[in-house]
Amino acid sequence: MRKYLFYIKMLTILMLLPTGCVKEVLDKTPLDRYTGSVVFSDVNLADAYLKDCYTRTRHGFKERPLSGVSGECWLIYPVGADIYCKGIISADNPGPWRSNYDFANWNLFGVVQKLNVFLENIDKVVDSYPEGEKASVKAQTERMKGEAIFLRAFVYSQMCMTYGGLPILNKANNLGEDYSTLTRASFQETVNFISSGCDEAAQLLGLKSEMEMGRATKEAALAVKSRILLFAASDLTADGTVTNELVGYINPDRKALWTSAKNAAKAVIELGTCQLADFGAPDKKAVAANYYEFFRAYDLSNDEVIWGKMFNPSFSGELQKVNMWYGNNGNGCWGSMNPTQALVDSYEMEDGSKFEEHFEVDNDGYYINKSTKFTNESIYYNREPRFYGSILYDSALWQSRFPDLQERDPLGIYERRTHRTINDDGTITEIAGIDTRKGYTWWNGSYTGYLYKKFQDHTVEGTWGETQRVGNFNAWIELRYAEIILNYAEACLGLGEIQEATTYINMIRNRAGLPNFTGDITEALRYERNTELVFENRRWFDIRRWKILEQMIKDVKGIDIIETKQGNTITTTWQQIPIVSLGPVVEKMYWIPIDRDEINKAPWLEQNPGY
Repeated sequence: MRKYLFYIKMLTILMLLPTGCVKEVLDKTPLDRYTGSVVFSDVNLADAYLKDCYTRTRHGFKERPLSGVSGECWLIYPVGADIYCKGIISADNPGPWRSNYDFANWNLFGVVQKLNVFLENIDKVVDSYPEGEKASVKAQTERMKGEAIFLRAFVYSQMCMTYGGLPILNKANNLGEDYSTLTRASFQETVNFISSGCDEAAQLLGLKSEMEMGRATKEAALAVKSRILLFAASDLTADGTVTNELVGYINPDRKALWTSAKNAAKAVIELGTCQLADFGAPDKKAVAANYYEFFRAYDLSNDEVIWGKMFNPSFSGELQKVNMWYGNNGNGCWGSMNPTQALVDSYEMEDGSKFEEHFEVDNDGYYINKSTKFTNESIYYNREPRFYGSILYDSALWQSRFPDLQERDPLGIYERRTHRTINDDGTITEIAGIDTRKGYTWWNGSYTGYLYKKFQDHTVEGTWGETQRVGNFNAWIELRYAEIILNYAEACLGLGEIQEATTYINMIRNRAGLPNFTGDITEALRYERNTELVFENRRWFDIRRWKILEQMIKDVKGIDIIETKQGNTITTTWQQIPIVSLGPVVEKMYWIPIDRDEINKAPWLEQNPGY
């Protein structure tokens, strides 16, 4: 009511003022914002506008990331992921792709509009400077133009891999324009738009070593091109079964598509500016520690990192709260993302052999060791190094506890197991593990028994503080060289260049402390993508383009661990338990529907198949 009274009073004052005074009041320049003409008359203001575009281009640190719809994890509070994973997603209920959620969705067109405004006006900046400064300012604005074109291509790539063909918007929209002729381009046209945008950006951008850290680079532009062209060449869009040009190629030239994907990855490799980080192989403990530390870095300086986003967890900076979101309930955190038992069981043993060669699950769900080589009864021993750098599992050393919990866990061990004591009189005493759903802040306990270790920072207290601004410094790495190596290997495999693909797959394995792969090369490639890039928001795109959703979106299982003490004898059991039933996977799930609200705004837009 006060707000409306204020407006009435202001209107009354304006009506009573002489005409000249009214004009003087209304002609005042706002003090809290700049007009477009002012922004694009100053290179620093234009750069601030561009930096805001970076901020609006979403990063991968989210409370509920794409891992929750890929079979990697289950979300403690699904908030739409269950809608997708149970096959009941629709245009009226697009699950986590609703416009107000963080998944890449149709709302990213707002970023596209802002970038198009920038691109249409950035050349005006030079005109505001004296002749002697024009050359220097022009060099800055050309570089900034390259950044904007890159960001637009990146945003389009995220949406294209989610929805398929998109309206191509390469100029800013204005109020009053007729949009009824604006339709979705084909998938091929959209991919071509992204690819050409990456090429244009690469021509304008400097190498990573020449750019301010966090800005777009030549390497980043070429890496996005590699990513989208690999997606385009894959089974989902190019296996010859597509019947709608919005979601793939009609009569594709598969060899040409694989060749383009290979050449795009090769272009990044041949720059010679990127290299795989040294994790300390063949020392497996060093690999585990360094893999974890790689994702704990506070900046993007490592030569493996191509592009990402850094954070300043203060009241003035952009915030990410990975420790609070993903941390264990026994330390007062939220435990939002729960890795599945299927993911844990997918990790190879330290010698590169399959987990199922050494353990089996009996009819009651208990893990039984059948190995003649790795004889420890625990399913967590002798696993490959990246397991220990990625997953918090029962008995993993993690963070110190709060003072009132340190007596129970002085070493800070992530404790999932239940301690059961059979007393002399036959009664049973049980103490729940601190990090179980019966433990401290039980409502945030993991359902599956596992949490992320990757991305967390053991030096950060992730609990919700008094300022409600608890945050992490570690950077989000969106593009890195390991992905490019795997992109190249997959494209070579698609072309039948087996030896070349083998070399590059083993490059990733050997860096991780594993021997060369044996067996099926496609399985080996997919294992490396699944394991090396775990939780990096790549798997959902991968399992769709490989057309294996049915294999990955399945009932979620976790672990129940009971340590029983009777007299001087202690025994431990690991039992697989059901968490939630999912599916069935239906064909329409390979693409996400355009939200009904968006279709209502533009009813001439064609909806995706199945919706």
